[in-house]
Amino acid sequence: MTRVKKIKLELEEEIEFPIIGISSALGDHRLAWELNTHLSVGFQKASDTFSLPNKNKKMMSYEYYIYENEDDQSKFFLVKNKQQASVLFTQSEKLDFFLILRENYKFDIEYLINRLRELNGIVAVFPFTSCDFEFSEYLND
Repeated sequence: MTRVKKIKLELEEEIEFPIIGISSALGDHRLAWELNTHLSVGFQKASDTFSLPNKNKKMMSYEYYIYENEDDQSKFFLVKNKQQASVLFTQSEKLDFFLILRENYKFDIEYLINRLRELNGIVAVFPFTSCDFEFSEYLND
């Protein structure tokens, strides 16, 4: 009698996190400054870039701002949606920025959205989750 071989399947669970779409005429540096001033965060321009494939499957590099704080266990990213003649999130190409709350123990999402809507220079704010975007697996680090 032959033995049946057991195969163990391990699935990585994708962690869902909030992403806030922002429509604004402000530049990325000015928006980061506004967020730092009014939300008591500390966005700084990252020294590196991250790469994602565009709709033609060509790898594109994107600059971003990062706020990381071990005290309140927060890790946020601010990314301009349109860079180098490429759109980061093609599903929402009319939005100018995305605030990615990778680890968020600092803000209640509804409070943050309402606070963002009050800031000068921000026209509109839209809530999403990482599951709403086709490239969300690249944001899991």
